[in-house]
Amino acid sequence: MDISLYIHVPFCRKKCDYCDFFSVAQRDRVGKNNDLSDSYISALLAESSLYADFYGVSRWNTVYVGGGTPSLLSPGQISALLNGIQSVRPLAPGAEVTLEMNPDDVSGEFLSACRASGVNRLSMGIQALDDRALKAVNRGSSVEIIMKALGMIHECWKGRLSVDFIAGLPSHTYSSFSSQFEILKSYPEIDHVSLYTLTVEENTPLWKNIEEGKIRFSPEKADKMWLKGRNILEKLGFSHYEVSNFARPGFEARHNSVYWKQESYIGVGAGASGTVYDFAEKSALRWTNTLSIPAYCAGVEKVFSSDKNPASLKRKAETIDEKTLEFEFLMLGFRQLCGVSSADFERRFGTSLAERIGASEPDGLFSVWKSRRFALEKKSPAGDMVYALNRRGILLLNRFLEELL
Repeated sequence: MDISLYIHVPFCRKKCDYCDFFSVAQRDRVGKNNDLSDSYISALLAESSLYADFYGVSRWNTVYVGGGTPSLLSPGQISALLNGIQSVRPLAPGAEVTLEMNPDDVSGEFLSACRASGVNRLSMGIQALDDRALKAVNRGSSVEIIMKALGMIHECWKGRLSVDFIAGLPSHTYSSFSSQFEILKSYPEIDHVSLYTLTVEENTPLWKNIEEGKIRFSPEKADKMWLKGRNILEKLGFSHYEVSNFARPGFEARHNSVYWKQESYIGVGAGASGTVYDFAEKSALRWTNTLSIPAYCAGVEKVFSSDKNPASLKRKAETIDEKTLEFEFLMLGFRQLCGVSSADFERRFGTSLAERIGASEPDGLFSVWKSRRFALEKKSPAGDMVYALNRRGILLLNRFLEELL
C-alpha cells in the first residue's frame, strides 16, 4: 500500500517559552560531524524500513519532516535523510515532501540541499514580525533575520512555502499584528498560512511567567487578533479551509489532510506518533515512540538486527476501538470547513451520519446549530449529503464537539 510518513527531528537551538513539543535544545551537538545526529538519522532510516516491510508499503504518498528544528541538520545530513527515505521506498508521483525550518537556518546551501533531496514544500515559523513579541516568548529570531530569509527564498527557491503566525503573543499590538500580513503581497511563493491562537501550556516557561505576573496575557485579545488575521488573510485570497489553516486555491497541505481525513501514516523518530487504520475491523493501532533519543537509537538498532518487528520497538502502542474512531472521524472532519461526507461516514461505520449528529430531527444537535446559522448542509457533486460548520460555527468547534459526545 501507499502511505504517508512523518519524521520527527527533535533537535533545536533553544526551546521557545510557549513550546511543549518534544525537542532537545543542543545546538552544539548537531552538525556536520556529529555522532549523535548522524546516528539518529541512521535510526530514522532503519525504523522507516521496519515499518515499510511490516506493512507492505510500496510508496510514500507524502513525507513531512518536523520537529524540533529539522533545518538545524547540515545540508549533508538533510540529503542523507531524504535520499535514504527514498531508498527505503520511492515517492509516489507528485508526492508532497515538506521540511520545517526556522528563518535563522536559511542559506543557499540549505535550499540547494532541500531541492536536490526532493523537498518541494518548506514550512517556516515566522510567528510574528515584531521584535518585542518575539523576545517576549524567547523566540530565537528577529524581524531582520526573517526578512533576510524570505528574500533568499524568494530569490533561490522554486518550490512551495508555508508560513506560521501566532495571534496573541505578549507585547504584540493590533497594529503590528495586522500589518505583518502585508508581506504576503510581496512573496507569491507563500501559498499556505497557518494562523494559531497562542495556547499557554501548563508548566512551560511562558505559563510560569504569566502565573508569576512577569508577563501579561489576554486570551480575549488573542481571540480578537486571530479573527482580525482571518479577515485579512481571506481578503488577500487565502481560503480558510481548516481551523488554523489558510491556503491559496489548490495549495492546501496534503500531508496534514492525511490526519484530518483519518488516513494511515507512519511516524518515525523519538517522540513520533503513527496510526494505521483497519476499517474492515473498525479499529486502529496508534503508537508513540520513547522520548529518550539514546534509548530510541539503541532500540531501533536492536530490533533492526533481530526480529525486525516494530512491536518490539521502544514505544507505547494502543488499539483504538470503534467508538473512539467514530468520534475522532467527526472531530477531525468538523475541523475542516468542507465538512463531513455522509457517504464516507456510512462506508466506514455502517450507520447514518444524519442520525449520529442529530441532523435528521428538527430538535437534533446539528439541526439546532443549523437553525442558529452555525452550520450548513449541502449535496456533494457525488450526490451524498455533506455536513459542516460555517465560518461562525468553526469558532465554537469545541462546544459543538462537547455536545456531540
